[in-house]
Amino acid sequence: EDKTFLENVMKNLVIDENEQIRMGITTLKMGAKEKATSSSDAGKTTIDKDATSGVVEAENRDAISELEALDREESEKDEITRKKEEVLEMLDDIVINGDNAHNFCKMGGIPSLLSCIKSEQNSLVQKALHFVATLTQNNKVVQIEYLKAGGLQPLFTILKTSSNGDLIAKAIGAISATIRGCKAGETAFKKAQGLPFLLKMLDDKKMENSLPSAAVRKSIALISHFMGLDKANVTLLVALGAPRIILGKIGDKDLDVRERALGILLEILEEKDNTAAKAKTALLSVDVANLIEQRMKMVEGAIREGDEDDKEMYSVELDSLRSLDDLLNK
Repeated sequence: EDKTFLENVMKNLVIDENEQIRMGITTLKMGAKEKATSSSDAGKTTIDKDATSGVVEAENRDAISELEALDREESEKDEITRKKEEVLEMLDDIVINGDNAHNFCKMGGIPSLLSCIKSEQNSLVQKALHFVATLTQNNKVVQIEYLKAGGLQPLFTILKTSSNGDLIAKAIGAISATIRGCKAGETAFKKAQGLPFLLKMLDDKKMENSLPSAAVRKSIALISHFMGLDKANVTLLVALGAPRIILGKIGDKDLDVRERALGILLEILEEKDNTAAKAKTALLSVDVANLIEQRMKMVEGAIREGDEDDKEMYSVELDSLRSLDDLLNK
């Protein structure tokens, strides 16, 4: 009896989740009545670079403006948009299960999801991008379905046209989840010139203050992933100036970004062919030794005397800086 009872419970649970997916897709298909905003307005919630030149008053004004913009966007949402956001949050929990993710695709959910990504409501777009990452991550069947539906194009559109750092970070995360471990996705990313674009974005001084650490971290992680796939990618990245660009991130405010950047540089310099020599030449041309010395002093200065937690926190970074210095001095 107990076994029969449990089987019935599980059966009803599956039915309920499938019904939730079906109802969710129906909601996502509802006609949007969102108040349109221009593409330039889509990025206004990002703090402007010129306004953050070190003047505290200007920073405060921009922070207030950003909050006001978010409040205004929230107040301008219609009921349909709110329902779509609620549905995406609900479905996000359900499609963690790979079978449910596949069912979402089979029930025709991807086209309505793509319409949410193309919305002019930033909050809806962010939730849709987050959902894409959950839906596709480590699920090759779903990754292929998403790619077949043309799902990469709107993600690249956000990367190339948006000035909103949060949207860019979410888009990179969605792209990464969609293509990693999927040969067709990785090939499509390369054909779309994804690697050159990531480097260009990381090297763009205009975006330096508006690009959040999450976007930098995800970009570097994706670059590192492609380096591990094929040595030809390492050669390409070096030719595109990756050593100099990545070097600029070893002083980032985010510890994880710094560690990942150092990891990429070490991986390149440990190559056994001419790639390492070319990378070394590129780094030495920008006075890398002085930069490493300054960075080591800053890190050592951040470690409080006798604080074992600090030592552990910065140990990877310090060891990586020392290894980088050794490789460059060989």
